[in-house]
Amino acid sequence: MWLVAALLSASTAAAQPRVATAPESAGEVGLKIPMIVWAAGVAADQFTTYRFSSRYGDVLHEVNPLIRGLDSKPALLVAAGTAIDAATGWAAYRWLGRRHPRIARTAFYAAATYRTYLAIYNARMMQHAP
Repeated sequence: MWLVAALLSASTAAAQPRVATAPESAGEVGLKIPMIVWAAGVAADQFTTYRFSSRYGDVLHEVNPLIRGLDSKPALLVAAGTAIDAATGWAAYRWLGRRHPRIARTAFYAAATYRTYLAIYNARMMQHAP
């Protein structure tokens, strides 16, 4: 959610005069929407992960080996997962976004698709949980 807020507030206010700056590269402009879509998918997955692990912790468990030990602590589980997501998103933007914007765009959309799948999976598992 912080990433979405930062991306949306990155432009100058309308009352401020525009200062002549170096034009943004096509890669930076072209990655704004894919990053927002990715952040929305991450937020949906983290929200459903928190709800599921706090209410139905005995039905489904975290399989990510990096944060599996936090399975019984939903807030820490989501915080650690969000930190991993933020680092991964920053790395993809930093290393792929400038030199290979098409690959970065594809990576953000693919990751958003996967995270949306996980959110839907969590929601369905909550519906079928006892």
